[in-house]
Amino acid sequence: MSTQNRFDFGGRTERYRETLSENWFSYLLILPVLVFLVLLMWLPFAQGVYMSFNDWPFGGDPTWVGLGNYEFLFGWEPFYTSLKATLLFSLTTAFQLGIALVAALAVREIRRGKSLVTGTFLLSYTVPPLVTGTIWAYLLQPDLGPVFGFLTQWGILEETVYWGSQGAAALGVVVFVTTWTFWPFMFLIISASLESIPEEMYESARMYGANRFQTFLRVTLPQLKSAILVALSIRIIWNMTKISQVLQLTNGGPGYDTSILAVLLYRFAYGQGRMGVSYAVGVILLLLTIGFVFVFIREFERTSEGPE
Repeated sequence: MSTQNRFDFGGRTERYRETLSENWFSYLLILPVLVFLVLLMWLPFAQGVYMSFNDWPFGGDPTWVGLGNYEFLFGWEPFYTSLKATLLFSLTTAFQLGIALVAALAVREIRRGKSLVTGTFLLSYTVPPLVTGTIWAYLLQPDLGPVFGFLTQWGILEETVYWGSQGAAALGVVVFVTTWTFWPFMFLIISASLESIPEEMYESARMYGANRFQTFLRVTLPQLKSAILVALSIRIIWNMTKISQVLQLTNGGPGYDTSILAVLLYRFAYGQGRMGVSYAVGVILLLLTIGFVFVFIREFERTSEGPE
């Protein structure tokens, strides 16, 4: 590119004017959306970032402290416990994906009663998470809940497990309940993608002598990759931001072992009244979420482009 073309601002300005004159009605239609985003999302976000640099006691006046809130968090050991719990909790979506993938492949092979089986799988997803958390909190209650009563009565466990006081066990219970609640969401996405795969591709695979496993690797899985990436990205974002079931089951404990960053934000804001620190946690959570989303979007774009 020549220097003259590179710095031809007059030509670029003319092209921008032509584009604006040709598409002014389209820009007018999206203007309300942009105003909505600015007023209800971008301005509150900017204010949240600003408040993360302030010491702001609940009900008091904010005081500028610069990076003080971030220095406190990164020098506070429980923050790393919370960060570790967030990453582990988010990565356990792989369990949900595995269950959803196996279930979707099994349902695809059903010839009669497919709607009944699908509806049964979706039952746990139709129940509000708040209700689901309450039900499982009772079922898994160590002393009064029927689950541990059954396990100890039949000799499967020698004694009741007080999982609420054990960090790994508490996180495991949260992962189990979350998986039970949300795996049908991934099942829906994968099932819809499975139905869109042309039958001719499977017929071609059978013609060339491919067995079921080879057909899955060469035909099914490549066609499902985009759907899997979308399902994983949405579920990881949900895992990092939804706190209702965590609060119901463990309240973030024991200690901070199940206090994912969203729960930590809640505890600082409404448990300790330290709004500035809670905003700092929110900014860190947002950056972490953007990082995950960026990775998935890049991978999704690469998958959509296909082989060169």
